[in-house]
Amino acid sequence: MPFVGMQASHRGNGLCCASNKRFRQPAKEFWEGKYIDEVRNKMIKGELVEDCTGCYNLESQGKISSRNHYNAVYKNLETGRTPTALDLDLSNLCNLQCVMCGPDRSSQWAKELGNKEITKTAKKELDEICALSSALKHLTIQGGEPSLMPEFEYYFEYLKDKKLIQNIHLDCISNLTNINSRFYQLLDDFKSVDLNVSIDSFGDANNYIRYPSNFEKIEKNLLALIDKDVQVNLQVTLQILSLYRFTDFLRWTTSIQTAFEEKNKVLGINLSYVSDPEFLSIQNAPKKLKQKFINDLKNYLPSKKTKNHIKFAIELKNLKNIILDTDNNNGDDRLLSYVNELDSRRGIKITNYIPDFYDYL
Repeated sequence: MPFVGMQASHRGNGLCCASNKRFRQPAKEFWEGKYIDEVRNKMIKGELVEDCTGCYNLESQGKISSRNHYNAVYKNLETGRTPTALDLDLSNLCNLQCVMCGPDRSSQWAKELGNKEITKTAKKELDEICALSSALKHLTIQGGEPSLMPEFEYYFEYLKDKKLIQNIHLDCISNLTNINSRFYQLLDDFKSVDLNVSIDSFGDANNYIRYPSNFEKIEKNLLALIDKDVQVNLQVTLQILSLYRFTDFLRWTTSIQTAFEEKNKVLGINLSYVSDPEFLSIQNAPKKLKQKFINDLKNYLPSKKTKNHIKFAIELKNLKNIILDTDNNNGDDRLLSYVNELDSRRGIKITNYIPDFYDYL
């Protein structure tokens, strides 16, 4: 399909969040440059784009790629003189240190590694992004944690002042550790909002994966969104550590979905997978842990047959196939080394969060 948007990031501009190729040039120059022209022409002709190789590889393994997601989201948008879709990643400011993350996406990770400086988009560049937004119809924002970033409030205020905000659908990825801010008040001004909440496991296991979050506080914030005019989705990014409490996680998602349905709201669930670092991929899980996970899936059946539950059931079936189609192994020693390194640096023990961690290695 024709290319309709771009990602503008403090890490450099690119095609999208999954693209490894980054350009350190102003947003307008990138959008109007030779590289975007070449990509757009290849997409129109149905030719493969080298910078999309990561997505092609995921799709060949039966996984949902960012390319699949964005093609579905942007299928009705048309190419214009300025982007009709933007993916903004304006800072690494974040209050968490997720185990699959790093310093370029989390200021707390950077601080842990000795760098207290927060990287962010300069105001001059942010004003240029504002100027590119006159035809915007779809906006994706991520981080870091976007609800903490003053850059997004500045951008939202610009869209509001220029009477653009009411024409835009917002897709936001958040850890939902905080919903009491000007950021959440401004969400009401968008045409529509999909709020994708990053939760990867249940209870203390999630607190370890998304360290140092508080699962009970996130659950409270999630339930508080039932009465807000936004579409809330759980964005579940599965990795090896997610597999330990999966039965509890599935039971919890059912109870939360029921709470939403009682208010005539739908809580969506989207599954994706950690592929980097590779040793956290579910495909590289130890044989015993894979078998535990398969048994957990067998014991779970969605209690209702709404369209939303059926979609999730299909995703779980695909997930089972992904696990079964990969070679059984005894795990990756890099996982154990990594966990030991994190625990030592953070002064914690994984067994305080996932008591049976070593039982399945």
